Amino acid sequence: MRPKVIATDLDGTFLDDTGRYDVARFEAQLAALARREIQFVVTTGDPLDHVQGLFAPLADRQSLTYIVEDGALTVTGQGEPLQSQGMPAPDWRAAVTWLKTAAVMQGCFIIVCGRDRAYTELAATSRRFRESQVFYPSLTSVSELGEVTADILKIDVTWLKTDVAAQVAAFNHHFRNRLVGTSSGLGGMNVTLPLVSKAAALLALGQIWGVSPDKMAAFGDSGNDHAMLEMVGQGFAVANADPAIMTGPVQRLAKTNQQGAVMDQIDQWLV
Repeated sequence: MRPKVIATDLDGTFLDDTGRYDVARFEAQLAALARREIQFVVTTGDPLDHVQGLFAPLADRQSLTYIVEDGALTVTGQGEPLQSQGMPAPDWRAAVTWLKTAAVMQGCFIIVCGRDRAYTELAATSRRFRESQVFYPSLTSVSELGEVTADILKIDVTWLKTDVAAQVAAFNHHFRNRLVGTSSGLGGMNVTLPLVSKAAALLALGQIWGVSPDKMAAFGDSGNDHAMLEMVGQGFAVANADPAIMTGPVQRLAKTNQQGAVMDQIDQWLV
């Protein structure tokens, strides 16, 4: 069944392993979707400026809708904010302090993400800072994260390892009912308010557009996509997805992000 809304995660799902996509092919698909009045939604843990840069080459980029920061911020292709959910300052500051001192969190890198800028204690001259700028173009080095006064939407925590299940579980036990950590793939954990998620933001968009979840389709590869994939009528995990998200009605695609799994499925709907 052809959906009325298509939503996709980016890293590890829509984008290849170099963070790119076939611009010409997607340009043609986006035009075809528009003719059929199908909405395309980008759902990602990445910040808004990074995502806007990714899709800047598209002539019809204003038709996109962006759910970024793991659902904490939704913005139209014209830049109009539809919803924003920041964390209480005492809570996110307590989380940063705990992340920096808890033994189970040892070795983590922390970025706190605002609406227009992201902040880290990493030195601006460090290699890790430069690597993080690929995803956070507005990344700013500060001496103490606790002194940041901006409204914070998400905390991005990463380790130099892939399995962070123990860290996610420990965080959620410690901050139960205050904040929630979700695996973001690639050794990462995203922290937001408990009711903030890609699924919740997509559901809210559907209410605006008059589209129920059963008429939506979504693609993902990791834990922060799981609820969204289960909520929609057609939820697809790419072949390279974390096996843990293969539950309930979620379908595994035969191809990986490297093989253009999302665009291939879109082509099937456009036939």
